[in-house]
Amino acid sequence: MPRDTITAWCGSGFNLVRTSAALHIHRDTVVHRMNKIEQITGRPLREHRTTMALHLACLADALGEGATPDEG
Repeated sequence: MPRDTITAWCGSGFNLVRTSAALHIHRDTVVHRMNKIEQITGRPLREHRTTMALHLACLADALGEGATPDEG
């Protein structure tokens, strides 16, 4: 859920209404999720460096899910 929220937030140009539409949830739910992410990370999502670092981490995590471990 946090990965989807961060990915949608960045993909929507940091717009709450577009993020909520992309996730098919209420705008207030996006705000709640973002506040929770800020509490967990201790970093403000309005700081673009933080948001982009989280976005890249989410994308890397998503790519890693498709990889298979080496059997060597």
